Amino acid sequence: MRKKIYFFSIFLVLILLSLTVSGGEKAKNIMLLFDIKDYNKEIDYTIDLFFKKGLGSKDQLIIMTPSNKLYSYSSKVLSESKKAIIEEVKDTLKKHTSISGVDYRNIYTQMLSLVDEIRENPTSQDVKSIIAAYEYNREELRLTRRINEKLLFEFSDVFKRSKKVTGDTENHVYLFFQKENRPIPDKDTMNALREDRQLAFKVMEVFLEERSKTDFASEEIGKEFNEAAVKFNFIYISPKKVTSRRYQLIDNSGDFYSAMSKIVDMTGGKKITTAQPKVIFEDI
Repeated sequence: MRKKIYFFSIFLVLILLSLTVSGGEKAKNIMLLFDIKDYNKEIDYTIDLFFKKGLGSKDQLIIMTPSNKLYSYSSKVLSESKKAIIEEVKDTLKKHTSISGVDYRNIYTQMLSLVDEIRENPTSQDVKSIIAAYEYNREELRLTRRINEKLLFEFSDVFKRSKKVTGDTENHVYLFFQKENRPIPDKDTMNALREDRQLAFKVMEVFLEERSKTDFASEEIGKEFNEAAVKFNFIYISPKKVTSRRYQLIDNSGDFYSAMSKIVDMTGGKKITTAQPKVIFEDI
């Protein structure tokens, strides 16, 4: 029913899918990209609403799962087996999220353990090395992201080449990215750390400073998608709120949000921050 594809084959897939459409309503090429760490019912609801309102009878669909696996669905297959495909997509996303999210969850757990060590004895001689380990984990957390600059350039190139062959088509990319949270020491522990003059600056830098550096040439990527007539949409998914006296949670992916927002603005797409990603399809 579904066709698993490798990246170098996407171009041919889009061409063949587009050529199967003739006359009447303009068909759309749609890509759903998922970079999520936890699968929940809200993703189920999003898939349901997309197939109900976001997908036309002549549209072609490619889905990238959190494991960076790509699947294509022609308009013919979608019209004949939509109900089965919906369940298949949900099952695949759930499975791949569980697999791909292991590294993220392990790193998060390590960071939480380090925060606990600091909380138990913020004046320990080992605090410096613990903070250094936390800083390393923070970078590792960022590296678990599935979407990168190279991948987006390749996708834009695929759409550009497809456009030259198939002519005027509507192209839409929807990137679902789950916000990264990371634990930091509770307020009392943070105050104790900042009282140590030798640690104060490093504590602020490692735990509270928002990293602005990204691996994205956002303006160049936006121009490439514009040339391919692609509307790039970004759904920044807020995870379930967790409260604890042991630690605080802060955003670790503001740099990614900023980079994707620039691409959205340049291509005329939509961007939303929500715990209910289905809302991106409510006004279609």
